[in-house]
Amino acid sequence: MKIATILIAICFSLCANGQSLSQEINKTKTLLHFDTPETLDASLDALVAQIGDKRIVALGEDTHGTKEFYELRAAITKKLIQEKGFNLVILENPYEDLEALSQNLQTQPIDSLIKTHLFSIYQTESMKNFLQWLQTYNQTHTPIVFKGCDDSYRELLPEMISIELKSNITPEMTNILKEFHERVTVEASDFYVKYPDKKPVKIDNYGYYREVYRLILQLEKEIKKENSSSKYLDELLLNAKNSYINYEMIYTGKIITRDIVMAERVAFFAKDPKAKIIVWAHNAHISKEVIIDNEIGLMGRNLKQEFPNEYVAIAMSSFSGSYSHIKKRLINDDHDYGDQLYEANYPTPPANTFEEKLGQNTSEAYYFHINQNIQKSCAQLPKQKLKLFGYGMNDEKDYYEVNPALMYDYVVFVKKTNATKPLFNYEQKK
Repeated sequence: MKIATILIAICFSLCANGQSLSQEINKTKTLLHFDTPETLDASLDALVAQIGDKRIVALGEDTHGTKEFYELRAAITKKLIQEKGFNLVILENPYEDLEALSQNLQTQPIDSLIKTHLFSIYQTESMKNFLQWLQTYNQTHTPIVFKGCDDSYRELLPEMISIELKSNITPEMTNILKEFHERVTVEASDFYVKYPDKKPVKIDNYGYYREVYRLILQLEKEIKKENSSSKYLDELLLNAKNSYINYEMIYTGKIITRDIVMAERVAFFAKDPKAKIIVWAHNAHISKEVIIDNEIGLMGRNLKQEFPNEYVAIAMSSFSGSYSHIKKRLINDDHDYGDQLYEANYPTPPANTFEEKLGQNTSEAYYFHINQNIQKSCAQLPKQKLKLFGYGMNDEKDYYEVNPALMYDYVVFVKKTNATKPLFNYEQKK
């Protein structure tokens, strides 16, 4: 009898705490209106006002394939640029490809740039709409800088470094860049046929690309010796080094995680006090707490630690609907971004999800600040399961037991969302 009484008391307590969370959200929420671009813009006034003087605004997403999230990120980005003077957008995409896209945005067809330089998850109507706006805006205003924060393993970086060095390049730099370029454009076996004197006793891919990392260090040393450094060269070299550093670190057992590297790339720009940065990345990366495997969330956590009063994390979440995804296991294992986007419905969620609690609200779309009262309400509940879908097909295992109230500053919630619309049908070509 006592056990039954205790269980009933626990159930009542949990229900009361759940109601408390809903009540606190209702007190602070602001409704979103998607009817027209103008109504959406107006409904974001409170969010932009609350961001205040923060100058690193991370805009998340709980899937990489949700149409409404891209529309929201574009709307918030435009508003921050036009009303708050933000001047830099950073996308979770290879750095070198975003450099090439940005440098050619005014001169080459947008479809071609998207197909060549954006991960397939971004090859959508929503992203094209944003790039068209950016292209037009940059023609009549101080150009907004568009950067990437993901790894760069291709031929573009050594080519960009060569161009930036121009007349300052020395024969030693030329030789280093030539080998750098060749190693990232040919297979190890072909490289060693051409250069047998460079062939090690034991051939493995880690060792092959470790030499790329060491070449970059040599190049950096040579540039400093010749006093040829520039801010842009420093930027290029940083992205080259931390793209290849783990081919060195793997031999020490101390791998530097992708999130740490992405944080370093964002921080490079944020150290300029004039930089006002908008980051487009997954909810998992922008989190202010490390949430999975002592790795995921390190980007947001490190940025919050380095810029404690300037970083704000805005998650985007939904309860039901569809999303787009790719079938490929690895998204950045080659330079062919021609992966078909497929549409899928959300799987049946597990019990006790954060999205379910947000979906119980009578409003279809809204956002709220995670204030102390909401943090307290969440702390009194069992840990929620949070949807964190990647770029592949997902299931109920892709809901993680975390405390979202500690991860984000704001949550934007749309009860039912739709998959992004792909620009290209790659399957027709196959």
